[in-house]
Amino acid sequence: MKEKNNNVKLPFKLIGLFLITLILNACVDNNVNKVKVTKPEHTITKQRAMTLSRNYTARYDSVSRIIGKKDNRSIRYSLKELKQYIAYIEAEGTAKGYKVDGIRFYLGAYSKEDKNPKKQSYTTVFLVPTGVKEGTVIKSSAPPSFTSPDITNISPLNEGSAGDPPSATYPQ
Repeated sequence: MKEKNNNVKLPFKLIGLFLITLILNACVDNNVNKVKVTKPEHTITKQRAMTLSRNYTARYDSVSRIIGKKDNRSIRYSLKELKQYIAYIEAEGTAKGYKVDGIRFYLGAYSKEDKNPKKQSYTTVFLVPTGVKEGTVIKSSAPPSFTSPDITNISPLNEGSAGDPPSATYPQ
């Protein structure tokens, strides 16, 4: 009789175990690693971006005449590459005693003799980390618009991909 009684209790034990597991799982905070994402303060509208792109045309035309071909108008970096670069400059900055606080974007140009013929004479963009040495005190007389200097002993990032075609305007 006891054997039959145990067989009847087994399903109830399994159901009880399942309910306990379900309740405990419901108590776990699944949002622990979620970060509240907000729109950055300095985002612009598509219209503003189009205006800025149009406003650049006179400069673009001048540069294109000088280099003898339609210049590059945009550079793309993958999200993965940017995240990797940010992780790299933060780690390198820490290792070298810097507080990395930003990235400066510079315009540059490949030479006519660049080893990659597809890049010769084109405009490029390279990224440089900015920050100050740990422990640096910024004088109270510094202007409110003070921006950190470039950190020149951490490698800049280059080699983004050009627009398709290079002369394409916003939006592509």
